[in-house]
Amino acid sequence: MEEEKTSIRDELKEMRQLLAEGVNKKKPKAFRLPLRAKLSKGKLKKGYVTVQVIDDNKGINFVREPIIDGTIKLDGTFHAIEEYDILNYQGKPFIIQPKSKLNPYNPLEGKHETYGQKYIMARMEGDKIITKKQIGWGISILGLIIGVVIIYAVFFGGGA
Repeated sequence: MEEEKTSIRDELKEMRQLLAEGVNKKKPKAFRLPLRAKLSKGKLKKGYVTVQVIDDNKGINFVREPIIDGTIKLDGTFHAIEEYDILNYQGKPFIIQPKSKLNPYNPLEGKHETYGQKYIMARMEGDKIITKKQIGWGISILGLIIGVVIIYAVFFGGGA
């Protein structure tokens, strides 16, 4: 009987110690996206996604970018996006994009980098700036003078 009492007491001491340790532990803070990366309903309708950019120095930055023609633009560089590269975070689209890579990181897919090249080239063609060639003032004035001289010669100067 005494043995049962001591074993029960020992068990109770162990349980108290475990409870005391559990109370003193701090819970890890839950991960939250920065405000600049969160998507509103309006941005979702416009085709925006949250992008986790992994820089070359292994730093991480969160931004929101629109998907245009299957590509996103990060600091002047284009990256191709496929449907299976878009992950979900709390029900919203999320992409993990290394800055030096052409395509996003997707742990479920292979490692080839060539599938997005045609989308990037099409986007670059669409975004290039086309300027019209403008004739300078000097050339236009010279053309006007030559035109006036020819008209004068035809109407008033042909007396031979």
